[in-house]
Amino acid sequence: MTDPFEDLLEPVVPVDPDPRFARRLRALLDAAFLSGGAMPVTAVQGDVVYASVWSPDAARAAAFYSSVLGWRISADGRAVQGLGQHLGLWSTPSHRTTFLSHAVADISAAVDRVRAAGGTAADAVQEPYGLSAECVDNQGLPFALHQSSPGAAQETFAQGEIVYLTMFVPSSQAARDFYGSVFGWTFTPGQIDDGWQVQGPHTMFGLHGGHPSSAVLPMYSVSDVHAAVARVRSAGGTATDPVQMPYGITSDCVDDQGLRFYLGQL
Repeated sequence: MTDPFEDLLEPVVPVDPDPRFARRLRALLDAAFLSGGAMPVTAVQGDVVYASVWSPDAARAAAFYSSVLGWRISADGRAVQGLGQHLGLWSTPSHRTTFLSHAVADISAAVDRVRAAGGTAADAVQEPYGLSAECVDNQGLPFALHQSSPGAAQETFAQGEIVYLTMFVPSSQAARDFYGSVFGWTFTPGQIDDGWQVQGPHTMFGLHGGHPSSAVLPMYSVSDVHAAVARVRSAGGTATDPVQMPYGITSDCVDDQGLRFYLGQL
């Protein structure tokens, strides 16, 4: 028996998948068939390979985020242990932000692009973990470039890991020009005024203009956002009541040193 509605069906028109989706799908398939279920993600140009909480007192930050997110901190107080991401903490009196290190294939060429785009970049130096260059973008936000042998990180979205990053900047146009030139990122309009979704990097990234200064705000994964909000408040921070969003339940937070972040139960 033929389908009486067959003549009403629209023809199937293939489309090109989002490159990030295609990359993650390939990683998922590789994991399922080759890696026993882990999900490896190989860093590509512009990907965030390290993130660090920058605040006036790293020891105080370690106590706060250990209480809220369950972070286990290394003996020297500078690294978060036991997660699939490379996260750290650093004391600096002049910044309250999340410092990011981005992967590049050729660090010398990337340094040149940073300088040509209006930022500053130190010459690359050899570190135990690879070549690294300290940089500042064209609106005063510090970051780093990192070149190392290709490797795989684990994308687990476990409790305490970063699942999304939002960059607040004075001028979104200046930021789009800079990061598009340096990393090849492209941008699509978001759901809010002067908000932009960044196409390209892992971890997922957003951009929002119109702020007095630049900062990066992470969203941390939690299994129970209501319980995490209570822990933020108990530890001396502030947190909005959780709100249901299309992608999960979230809360806007500020830690006990004035650093903004988000919680997400996704």
